[in-house]
Amino acid sequence: MGFFKNQVIETNHSQGINTYVLPTNIKDVVTISGSFLGGTLYSPSKNPHISTFTAAMLDKGTFNKDKYEIGDVLDSVGAELKFGSTKHHIFFTAHCLNSDVNIVVEMLAEQLRTPAFRGDEIDKLKTRMIGKLEQSLEDTKKQALISFLRILYPKTHPNYKYKTEESLDFIKAINQKDLKTFHDLAYGINTMNIAVAGDVNPEKFNDQIINHFADWDKQSINEIDNKLDIIAVSKNVDKINIKDKTSADMYLGQYIGIDREHNDYYPLMLGIYILGGNFSARLMQTVRDEQGLTYGIGSSIGGSNFGIDGYWNTWGTFAPDLIEKGHNATMEQINKWCKKGVFEKELISKKSTITGSYKVALDTTGGLVSQILSNAERKKPISYLDEYVGIINNISLKEINNAISKYIDPTKLTLVTAGSFNNK
Repeated sequence: MGFFKNQVIETNHSQGINTYVLPTNIKDVVTISGSFLGGTLYSPSKNPHISTFTAAMLDKGTFNKDKYEIGDVLDSVGAELKFGSTKHHIFFTAHCLNSDVNIVVEMLAEQLRTPAFRGDEIDKLKTRMIGKLEQSLEDTKKQALISFLRILYPKTHPNYKYKTEESLDFIKAINQKDLKTFHDLAYGINTMNIAVAGDVNPEKFNDQIINHFADWDKQSINEIDNKLDIIAVSKNVDKINIKDKTSADMYLGQYIGIDREHNDYYPLMLGIYILGGNFSARLMQTVRDEQGLTYGIGSSIGGSNFGIDGYWNTWGTFAPDLIEKGHNATMEQINKWCKKGVFEKELISKKSTITGSYKVALDTTGGLVSQILSNAERKKPISYLDEYVGIINNISLKEINNAISKYIDPTKLTLVTAGSFNNK
């Protein structure tokens, strides 16, 4: 007990950077992971894809180096540096030898601070993104999920999804000025968290971070308040026809009105995990293994981080002529789950699975920094990572069944199917 609290060296720098350094016995290797606010939700209202596009341009060249020169610097020391974005954050990850940490931090700072946004690279990225979006028009699972979330949430909600056709228009409209303007406003250090684990010297690492980032401007954005009023959604059904598909996808579920920090979140999460969280869960055991109706099926909570009122969904993929039968079989299990709840034997098994997976993920430096960074983003004390297993193990059967009864109403589920129906 107390591993993270005792071993992680947390430093809150006055410049607006928080570092979390965890020296381990893994020799020579260092993994770095960091983030700052500026994800999709911080995009200008006129175009929600600008944040994602900006992050995707970070490895395409800086004022001083093109993307090939950046690659040469990293390849010469066997290092890896990647960027990306989520709904809330711009993030980066790096892997390198301990002797090359300063090279990687210097390269990280250059790419974050001085991206070139060259016109030819913008055009290339647009072409790739447009190609992927056009392909996704034929993806039954993606199209079903988009429709599902459009039904559950209004356009102003963080969990709302734009149609693929709308996203295509947004990508096509992005220009260099949009990227530079967003970068000037959203990129900076006052919300930056950096986690590092491996063969690392804490004092030296902190000095390197301060040397390369301390004089960077602060962000000109305000943290988004995700506490929104719940908008009731009654039962809805949508069917999306996509030609020439040999399988169909189904999304079934409803909003739950709570976020990850709510007291009922983990009891509900455990209940949903018992229903459809892994291969030994109820849905896989019945609808797939016993009845042979589906290629894959599962259930989970989504869209519930950072104060957002989330949703739960059950997803399944079926042969088109079995979609109705599959839906009925799924509803039979959901109704039984809601009416009778879960049982002690299931709870013991799934607690062991969840806590075991958590511990296994901490066996690598990548897993360690991922958990430390996520914890920092949620503004949790580092000791929370030590407490997590106990939190899960202390959840009672009564708490789980009460949460299922409180948040799940099988008579008000939204159903979306996507595939080739009626030979269309």
